[in-house]
Amino acid sequence: MSPKQYDEEYRINPKPFDAAADKIQFHCAFRSSWKPGFVGQSSGGRYAIYGLVKSGTSHVTHDKRTYITSGVCFSFSRSRTPYQRAESVGPDDLVRKAVMIHHNAFHELLASHFFPIRRGTLPLLEPEKVERILDRIYEELGQPLPDDALLSGCFVQLLQEVSNQQLKNVFPEVLNQALNYITANLDDPELSREQIAASGGVSIRTLSRMFRTHLETSVAQYIIRARLEQVCGMLALPRLSIKEIAQRCGFSSAAFLTGQFRQHFGITPKEYRFKLFHPE
Repeated sequence: MSPKQYDEEYRINPKPFDAAADKIQFHCAFRSSWKPGFVGQSSGGRYAIYGLVKSGTSHVTHDKRTYITSGVCFSFSRSRTPYQRAESVGPDDLVRKAVMIHHNAFHELLASHFFPIRRGTLPLLEPEKVERILDRIYEELGQPLPDDALLSGCFVQLLQEVSNQQLKNVFPEVLNQALNYITANLDDPELSREQIAASGGVSIRTLSRMFRTHLETSVAQYIIRARLEQVCGMLALPRLSIKEIAQRCGFSSAAFLTGQFRQHFGITPKEYRFKLFHPE
C-alpha cells in the first residue's frame, strides 16, 4: 500500500451555528499535514479560515489566481467562494494549525479592522506565540461544551498578535523598543512620552517624529488605540466588569474608557459586549 498522503484532525464545535447571533462563532479547529504532491479537492468559502503554516509550501488557486505560502507564516481567507485547487509542493510536508469561523457581520467587522484585505499571507517573527493561541482554541473545542467567551477572547488575541508582529517587521529597532515598552505598561495610567522615549534612548521630539513617520499618529493616540484593542479582547471575558477592564488597561475611570470607546468605535463597551455574545 502507498503511504498516506495526508493526515488531518478536526475538533468540531458541538454548538450549532446561530445565524441570528451577531457574535464570533467557531466551526472548528484543525491540524493537518500534507505530503509533497498531495492535491486537495475544491473546498472553502463556507467559513473564514485563519491558520499558522509551520512548514512546507502550498499553491492555492482561487478566482483564477494562484496564492503561494512558503515556510513559517500566517495565512487567512475571508472569501465566500471556494478555491479550485490546493497543492502541497516542494520537499517538505505542508504542516498547518488553523481555525474556521462562521461568516457573519460581526466577524467581518472585527476581522477587517485588523486585516482590510480578504485573503493574504503574513510573515511572523514569533510564530510560537500564534501557535499557543491556536492550541488553546483547539483544546477548548475539545470540551463537551466549549466556552464561547474564552473562544471569542482567543480569536481577538490571535488577530492582535499577528497584527502586532507585522508592525515589528517593518519598523526601526528603536521604534520597536518603544512599542514593546508601551505594550508592557499599558495598564499604567501614568504612562508618559518621557518614559517611552527613555526606554529607546531617544528624545521626545525624535520619538514623536518616528510615530508620525511610521505610524501616522501621535504617541498619545497610539496608546489610546492600543488600550482600546486590549479592551476589545477583555470584553470577551464576561466575568470582568467595565470598571475592572478600565483599570487593567490603564484608563483612569470606566467613564473615560466609555467615552474613548464610543469616540473610536461608535458604540459603548457594553454595546460591543452585547453584540459579541447575544443575538439582536
